[in-house]
Amino acid sequence: MVVQKDNIYEFGFGRSDNLSSNVNLLDEAVFSFLYGGLFKVLKSLSLNSILDLEIVFRLYINFLKGLSFYDIHYFTQSPERTLWRRLKYLEEQNVIKRSKNEKDKRTITFLLTKTAFDTLSNSIPKEDLAITISKIAMSYADKLWMFNVRDPNQVRKTSFNLARSAVSMNDKNYLCQFSFGLSYYYSGNYDLSLNYAYNSIQSEKKFAHARRLFASSLFQIDEKKRAYTEINKALNLNKDEYGKWRTLYELWRFNFHDDNLEEARKISKDIVRLQPDYPQSYIAILASLDKKTKASDAYVKKIFEKIPNFSSGMIKNFHSWIRTDQSEKLCSALERFNI
Repeated sequence: MVVQKDNIYEFGFGRSDNLSSNVNLLDEAVFSFLYGGLFKVLKSLSLNSILDLEIVFRLYINFLKGLSFYDIHYFTQSPERTLWRRLKYLEEQNVIKRSKNEKDKRTITFLLTKTAFDTLSNSIPKEDLAITISKIAMSYADKLWMFNVRDPNQVRKTSFNLARSAVSMNDKNYLCQFSFGLSYYYSGNYDLSLNYAYNSIQSEKKFAHARRLFASSLFQIDEKKRAYTEINKALNLNKDEYGKWRTLYELWRFNFHDDNLEEARKISKDIVRLQPDYPQSYIAILASLDKKTKASDAYVKKIFEKIPNFSSGMIKNFHSWIRTDQSEKLCSALERFNI
């Protein structure tokens, strides 16, 4: 099962180099949730489909607040009639419940029952659950790399809360440490992102994404010499194309903000070559150019092919987590291309 519905561009920060490129974080999370002990409780909760599992999983990690019908529909992308049928079934099995006195689809909130929550909590090893939650935190953080994220602040908050839960359950795991560092990074707390990225590296020396986060955090606090050293270490650790692309993007960003434009242009060409399907690649190469050309027109066209409803306002969402001066510099560089 390949889950494309979250449209994460396969930004699998937490995936190992051994996983195939079409496996994203939601797949990993759902199945690690299964392997974490759910086989024993599937029968007791009367779950009999992957859709049931995903509904319960989403409600489990949102136990206190619950989710609206439209939230669940957004996450599952299941036909409405099918989703209503499964929700009704889970209600009848006392696995979930809905908010009282609400009949309108727009206002109904679904929650996991306390009995179902306790059953799951007592059946799943905390260490495995922590890793699963850390991957979900990463998937939320990934959304900040998208142009059409609806509420960046809410995404940051959700990612932070999930990562904090994960690291509180398993503070020795490199993925949990990394996800917490990542959430701090996107919240602009670079000192703490540096700390947790370092902890992740100490737990797993070959985890390239943590090394990259460590380098990015150093750059943000103007420890630039070491930042370049660490980002090159991360580049050498990456074995897959995505990892190389993601790390090269950071190296491009370093050079772009340091006005090393010739080097930035060189790196941006490698970025496009590695991932021509990602609109972010064309943002990098356009920002590195100093004037409009036939090539730049082709890059702009590519962006609109990848994101048909693209608008200049989306640039403020993309990289909304970097410092204001850096964001303004990026926007200014793209203005010459009318985007």
